[in-house]
Amino acid sequence: MAEFLEDDSLDWQPVRPEITHGVSGKVLLASPTKAVLTRVVPGGRFVPHCDPYAHLFYILSGTGEVLAGDERRTVSPGSIIRVAAGELHGYENNGETDLLLISLNLPQGQGD
Repeated sequence: MAEFLEDDSLDWQPVRPEITHGVSGKVLLASPTKAVLTRVVPGGRFVPHCDPYAHLFYILSGTGEVLAGDERRTVSPGSIIRVAAGELHGYENNGETDLLLISLNLPQGQGD
């Protein structure tokens, strides 16, 4: 069944506050693939960690730095980052405006 939503109808919620600072999200899709519109305030970060599922990050606005595996890169709008299940990853906003991205959590077997 189709569903139409407006961005402002979804609330920003803290994302994994035990390993983040200044990161909030709006869940766009819950399962089996989870899609989150993610906002990272200037100076905010998602500390490096590993998850049992793969990720795809698509940067919409702002700038930041992403660690994926053993590589660290500066990202900006249009950057796409693929992270395999179990791979070390994290990101931070080192810019002056919010870093906005779409984060997909991909079930085992997708995105690998």
